[in-house]
Amino acid sequence: MAESTTENLFREFYGASTFVEKRDIPKKFGFRSKRKGSTDDGFPDFFKDMGSWLIVVEAKSGEPGPRSDHAAALTDVSSYMTNNAVPHTDIVGIAVSGQTLESLRVTHLLRKGDSDEIEELEGMQSLVSLKALTNHYTAAAIGDPLSDTELRRFLRRLNERFHRDSRVRDTERSLFFSALMIALDDEPFRKVYRSISKPEDDRLVGARYLNDQIVDAVTRQLEKKINSESKQIDWRDRFAFVKTVDIPLDEYKEIIGEIDERVHQPSKRSVKRDILGRAYKIFLSRAGKMDNKNIILTPDHIKTFMVDLARLERDDVVLDTCMGSGGFLMDAMEQLVDKAHGDGKRIEHIHEHQLIGLELDPILFALACSNMFLHGDGRSNLLYRDSLITRGKSFAVAKRDEKFRDYIKGLKPTKCVINPPYENDNPINFTMSAIEYLEEGGRLVIIMPNNTLSKNSNQKAALAILERARLDFIIDMPQQLFFEQKRGVKTSIFGFTKTSNGHDHDALVTFSDMEDDGHEVQLAHGRRDTGRWGGIAANVQRAIRDGLEDREARSWRTPVFDDAGRFMPRGVRHNPWPQTQSHDLDTAIADWQEARAVREEAQAAMAAVLSAAGIGGFDD
Repeated sequence: MAESTTENLFREFYGASTFVEKRDIPKKFGFRSKRKGSTDDGFPDFFKDMGSWLIVVEAKSGEPGPRSDHAAALTDVSSYMTNNAVPHTDIVGIAVSGQTLESLRVTHLLRKGDSDEIEELEGMQSLVSLKALTNHYTAAAIGDPLSDTELRRFLRRLNERFHRDSRVRDTERSLFFSALMIALDDEPFRKVYRSISKPEDDRLVGARYLNDQIVDAVTRQLEKKINSESKQIDWRDRFAFVKTVDIPLDEYKEIIGEIDERVHQPSKRSVKRDILGRAYKIFLSRAGKMDNKNIILTPDHIKTFMVDLARLERDDVVLDTCMGSGGFLMDAMEQLVDKAHGDGKRIEHIHEHQLIGLELDPILFALACSNMFLHGDGRSNLLYRDSLITRGKSFAVAKRDEKFRDYIKGLKPTKCVINPPYENDNPINFTMSAIEYLEEGGRLVIIMPNNTLSKNSNQKAALAILERARLDFIIDMPQQLFFEQKRGVKTSIFGFTKTSNGHDHDALVTFSDMEDDGHEVQLAHGRRDTGRWGGIAANVQRAIRDGLEDREARSWRTPVFDDAGRFMPRGVRHNPWPQTQSHDLDTAIADWQEARAVREEAQAAMAAVLSAAGIGGFDD
C-alpha cells in the first residue's frame, strides 16, 4: 500500500486526469517489461504524450529495499525510457519516491531520440508544473531560448549601442531596458512602434513620439497595483529619462525589434527568470559601477538553492526585506504556483497575498516591479521603503516603526529569504528584523559574511537571536562567489527557525562546506558550472533536510554551545572533511579580491578618521 501513497501524491499534484495511468497506456508505444531480458509488454505507472516528446513515470514507496527505494524508481523508469517502440522520440523520465509531499524525492531524466544515453535534468529536485517541465526539457533538448552566453553577448552589444554618443546614461540603461521589455508586453505600444514612420523633416527628433509611447505603456502597466504602505513612487517620473533618449528612429525600431525577438519572447519560455537582474549586473559592470558595496546581487544558482532550502509549502507567505531586482521572490512565486496545480483562484491568491518584498533603492525597486510584471505580476505587496525595524543590533523597535512592523506581521510571513547589504552592521540588523517579522515557526534563509555571528562586536546580538530562533544550518560558500561583481567577501548561508524556546544549548546544527560549488572562473566568461552543481546542490539539500553527516555533502553535525555554555559560532566540532582543492585561477582571484576589499575598507576608515579630524582625504 505504501507505493499507492506515492502514486496518489503524484496524482494530487498534477490532477487525476493529466497523466494516462498504467492500465490505459496505448500498446503502440511498445514499452517492454522492466524484467531483465523480457520481451513481454510492460507499462510505467504514468504516461503522457506531449506531441513531439513523451513523459514516463515510476513511483516507489521510498522504503529501504531493492524494489522500493529511490534507486529502484530510477532503474525502472530508465528501463522504460530505453526499451520501447519509439527509439527516435525524446523521452523524459520521472522517478518519484516518498510518503509525503514534503519528503518526496524526485529525479527528472532525459533520453534524446536515437540515443541510449540518459542524462539528469538539473535544477529540479521536486515535482514541477508541466509548463516548467516543458521549459526545462526544451532547454536540455534544444537549448535554453535565453542561455546565459547568448543573453550576455546580446546585452553587451546592446550596451555599446546605448553608450554610443551618450544616448543613455550608464546608470539608467538597466531601467531603459526594463522599460522596453514592459512596453513590449503592452499591445497598444506594439501597434504604435511597428507603424510609426520617419518624419518628413529630418531636423525633428524622430524618436520623441516613440519615447512618449514607451513611458505611457510603462505607466499603464505598473500603476495597476500600488500598496498603501509603500513610499509614493511616480512611475511616469521614474521613467521620465526615457523622453531624453535620442536614437535615430530606424535604429530605435531595430533595437526594439531585436529585444523582442532575442529576449522578450524567449524569456516567456526560458527556465531563467531574473532577466532584468542579470541585465542590471551587465550594464553596471560594463560601466564600471559595480564597486558600490550596497549592490551584491545573488548568483542565479544560489538564488534557487536558497529558495529550495526554505522548503516552501502551498500556503507559505514569502518575505524578502531587501529584494533587489526580485530574484528570490520570482523563484518563490514559481514554486508556489507549481503547488497550486493550475488552480486559478489559488494562483491569484499567491500573487495578491503570498509574496512580500521591500527595497529602498529606487532603481532596484523599479526593476523588481518590472520583473514581477513580466513574470507573473506578483506586485501587490512590493513596497518601496526601508525594511529595518530593529537597529543598533537590538530587537528593540522604535515607536515610529511599530505601525509598519505590525502591518508586515499582519501579512503573516512564514518564510524569509534574503541577501542583505554587507557593510557595517547591516547583516546582523537584517537578521533581527527578519526574525521580528516572521510568524512563530517561520524560517529564515540568509546569505551574509560568514563571521557575522562570530565577530566579537556581534556576540551580544548573536545570543539575542538565539533566544528567539533556532540555528538550523550553516553552509559555507566559495570565496569567489561574487567574482563577477569584483567582491571577495567570504559568505555563508544561515538557516534559522523562529521559536519562542530559542536555541537549545545541546541542539545539533548541520554545517556544510560548499567551498566547491562546481563552478570555476573562466576568463572573459565569469564563473561557470562545470556540470557538477546539480549533484552538489541535491546532496547538500538532503543533508540539511535530514540532518545528515555525509561525505558527498561535506556536512557534519555539532552543537554551537560547549559544555560550559559558551557560544561557539563555528561549532564545537570542526570540519572533518579534507580541504577542497581550489582551481589555481580561482584561488588567485579570490586572494586578490579579498586583499582589494580589505584595502578599500581601510581607505574608507582612514577617510572617516581624517574627515572627523577636519583633515582632507587622499585621492586613490
